[in-house]
Amino acid sequence: MDTTAKITLTKRMLDKSIIDANKTVLAFAKANMPVSYDDIQNGTKVIQKAYYEDGDPATIRMYRRPRGDELLSIEGLKKRAKVGDVVSFSVRYIPDELNTYICVIITEGCTLV
Repeated sequence: MDTTAKITLTKRMLDKSIIDANKTVLAFAKANMPVSYDDIQNGTKVIQKAYYEDGDPATIRMYRRPRGDELLSIEGLKKRAKVGDVVSFSVRYIPDELNTYICVIITEGCTLV
């Protein structure tokens, strides 16, 4: 199974800090996070600690609206990314600590001219 979640950012996602959890995010959460969207009740949220690739901390908020929409927001994303960029989540291993963490990776998007 692919261990990466991928989201192509839109203006709305960056302006409102609301991202729809697509199939890759749902699968990633289920396979790699302590809590998946299956565990989150409507109208509630879960906070997951993560790090950007440069080591800066990030908070991923996974939540469901009262009607059941599966959403997320990523702390500091608007300052780091732009429309069209791709955000991905990956699991990274820290050998010295025998621990893993979620890494938020931003890849510059490609725009057609």
